[in-house]
This record gives sequence, C-alpha cells and structure tokens, in this order.
Amino acid sequence: MSNLIAISEDFNWPAFQRVQKLLYTAITVQGYRDVRLDFSGLRKAFPNGFVPLIVLVDQYRKQSGIEFDVVLPQDEACRRSILDANYVAYLHPKLELPLSDKANALHQFSDDSSLNDLINKQIHQILERATYAEGVLQSFEWALNEIAGNVLVHSGVEHGWMQVVVHPSTHHMAIAVADGGTGIPETIRSVYPQFAKDEDAIAHALKEGITSRPDFGQGKGLTGTLQIVKINKGGRLAIHSFKGRVEWLNDRMEIKGDFPPFPGAFVDIQLNTAEPIEIEKALWGSAPGFPFNESLYGSGLPIGQMRMALANEASGFGNRITGLKIRNKIENLLVSAPNDVLEIDFSGVELIASSFADEVFGKLALTLGFVGFGSRVRFININKFCRGIIDDVVQSRIVQSRTSQNGQ
Repeated sequence: MSNLIAISEDFNWPAFQRVQKLLYTAITVQGYRDVRLDFSGLRKAFPNGFVPLIVLVDQYRKQSGIEFDVVLPQDEACRRSILDANYVAYLHPKLELPLSDKANALHQFSDDSSLNDLINKQIHQILERATYAEGVLQSFEWALNEIAGNVLVHSGVEHGWMQVVVHPSTHHMAIAVADGGTGIPETIRSVYPQFAKDEDAIAHALKEGITSRPDFGQGKGLTGTLQIVKINKGGRLAIHSFKGRVEWLNDRMEIKGDFPPFPGAFVDIQLNTAEPIEIEKALWGSAPGFPFNESLYGSGLPIGQMRMALANEASGFGNRITGLKIRNKIENLLVSAPNDVLEIDFSGVELIASSFADEVFGKLALTLGFVGFGSRVRFININKFCRGIIDDVVQSRIVQSRTSQNGQ
C-alpha cells in the first residue's frame, strides 16, 4: 500500500515545507514504504520547491529504501517545464529519462572538475539570456563558486545539486545549491560546540572568518554571499540545514528552528538582475581575482582585451533570435569590463543575414553610441561581405537616430 501526496499548488518553498511534513509523517510515523507524488494539479514549479524535495527524496530512497512514484502535471506547459528541468528524472530515476542540458535545468556535480565545467556552462548560458546591471554577473560567479565549493569541502557526500534560473522579464535570478550531507550545524559544532541549536550554528557560519576547515578556506563564502544579497536591492538569501533556517529578506535577518529536519543543506539565493552590486564593497574592498570575462573571453590575451569567436556562439547567423542572444552576451561582457575592448573574430563565418547583423551590431551601436561602438568593438578575420552587411545596418541606424533626434 502506498501513500499518495497530492501537490496541486505553485510548488515553492512554503509548499515544499508542507510536503516535507507529509513525507515525514507518512514514512517516519506511519511506516509507509511506497510514496506517490501526485503533481497532476501542479501549476508552477520553482527551484526552491523542487531542489530540496529532490534531495529529500534521494535521502529517503538511499537511507531507508523508500520507493517513489511520480504523477506528471496535467498542464502541458508545466509538465514540459519539470521534465526539461530534470526534476522528474531525479525524482524517479527508474524511468531512465535523458538528462536535459538546458540553461534552467538542475544538474549534479561531484568534484572540482565537474563543478568548474558546470559553472562555466552556466555563465555562457546566462550571458545570452538577459542583460545584467553592473556587478551582478561577477557576484553571481563568485557566490556560485563559493557556495557550491562548500559542498565539495564540507558535505561529505558524493555529489551536490545546482540550478540557476533567469527570468529576463522580471529581472530575477534564482540560484539553488543543495546537498544531502553532514549539514552546516554539525560542521560548525565540530569547532564551536557551544551552539546547541541548529539555527544558531547556521547564523554563526554567516559571520566572517567562521569555518570548520581553516586548512581549506577563510570562512568568507557564506559571509560574502550574504553581503552581496544585502547590497542588491530586492536580494534574498535563505539557508536551511537540519532543524535550522536563517533567511535575509526585506532588510532583516530571521533566525528560526524548523521541523522536520532537512538532511544536508539547501542554499537559496535570489538576485535582482536590474540592480547594480558594488562587489568590491561586498567583498571587503576587493573584486574577484578571476572574473568570468577574463577567464572565458580573455585567456591568453593582453590585459584590457577580450575576444569572442563568433563561430563558437551559434550554428548559424540568419535571424534576430540568435542575434539577440549574442548581443546580450556582448553587452554583458562590455558592462562587466568597462575598460576593455572586445574583438569579434569572424574566422569560419562566411555569411550573416542583415536581420542578424542589425539585431547585434546595429542595435549595439545605438546602445553604446557610435563613437563608443567604434572604440570598444573591433572585427578581425572578417570578409568583405560580412563587413559590408555590418556597415550597412550601422549606417541605417545612424540615419534612424538622426531622424529621430531631428523630429523631436
């Protein structure tokens, strides 16, 4: 006999807490060995609902041998969403669903190599999905490296989980990192045994210089992430581990106990991508040592220079949708490195459409100003045809801009 748990709401953190209690009662109190998670009425799926649920289900399955079944949403868009996010594949591995490589999907990492590859992939993907205020991308990269790196150092388990979701229309980024390991309270109490309550141990971990492994770090990861969130207007940080939860929201810190216990640790970061972040202010007066624009687009180049190989960015250059993604990436690189010049390398690109060229370079010229465009963006290894197309769309934008100004 199996226990049925119906999930017919927007599945976010409060909904997860409700399901967590139902699972605890069904499995620990009532002794059920089979559980069916019924998502047939699900409307919307959020990382801070599904990521901790997947960790919890994974722990119940491995440690207690509980069998889980999943009923998919009736709504087609919602069903496709949770499949593309890999939620169903991780909740019900017996289905042997292929894992999606899409930008908003949930992924596992198990060592520093897989983590570095995953973060680089995440950066490439979010660069093209939206444009970001100054400091947001550097803050994202730094916090993600620090929080996910903590999983490898402190959790004591084989793998962690990571999901990054960007909503361009609402200027919102959600970052979820989780593991089913030792948990923050236990690691902190191994050095600071005076913190009997889990929530107090988590709060102590947010202080600068606090770490259970001084041989590995300086205790700045959680502290710096908290400072980034505080500086970012509308930012939020929530940490849940065993019986404790600490949350920064609406300019205040909330520290509280929670039950039933969550195995391991779950870190939920929310950023307003339209609000700038003074990352030097957040990180004790210094910017990250290896910002993504240098590591991904400036490797082997002189200081102050970046290079984008256009052929590596897309399989074709014939439409505005592709053009928008590449323009977003270019704008983000230029904002993140305001003193750098970006070279666009056309090696291997023989043909571009006028619509693509206008979406990227015509609109970029309007955004930067025509002097700024000429001084910050350079073309190398470009043939006469592609250069002629770009010259034409930029000239058309110049005429359009002057006509608009004269008409005012």
